[in-house]
Amino acid sequence: MPSDLNQELYLGGLLDGLKFTVTDVKPSVPDRSGWGATFSNPRAGSISSNANGDFDHLSRPFEVKSGEKIGTTKLTGNSGVYSSGQGGLVTIKFHLEGTATVKGEQVHVNDDGYVVVSASDWKGLERPDVSNVTYYWADAPPRNAALTVPPSIAGMPEDILFVLAAKPEDAGKELGMTSTTHKDAVDTALDYAIRGIFWVNEKLFAWAIKPLKPF
Repeated sequence: MPSDLNQELYLGGLLDGLKFTVTDVKPSVPDRSGWGATFSNPRAGSISSNANGDFDHLSRPFEVKSGEKIGTTKLTGNSGVYSSGQGGLVTIKFHLEGTATVKGEQVHVNDDGYVVVSASDWKGLERPDVSNVTYYWADAPPRNAALTVPPSIAGMPEDILFVLAAKPEDAGKELGMTSTTHKDAVDTALDYAIRGIFWVNEKLFAWAIKPLKPF
């Protein structure tokens, strides 16, 4: 019998002056035959979708500060016994706004983004091999972090941390978001971001990038 698949999400870091707010969360399941998808936050509550319907006990919007947990997603196999194919997913919408100082210049940010947590196919009596964390800005290409699911029943994929940054006009005038499972990479990514650079390193997954909106 496959156990649940939990994914921990953290706001690893963002530039000073920016505010990260979760504005909506939507768990969904392919049908009501037994699949489950849940999101929970330590302060805001939880929201879920399963065979019995949709249950919304999540207060939103809610702010998440640098270093804090965005939330935990829980995906449950069909009826908890034999689960085959694609299961549920959780879509998190957030808003990033504020004014940051990058390379001595003020950068104004006001945009929406998304994080979608899903998984590869469930394998009958086993959980999926991969937890997929897809992240993107509105109207921009998505990026995906594929996290290995341990074969043991109790094992969970590594926690994922997001880093959000922006570049001033002379550095490209872009909005960026990356992710990592390495806590030690967060500060380095932010150090580069303050200088207007989206740091590329093997410890980071790909940057989701879009042009900054005119302010």
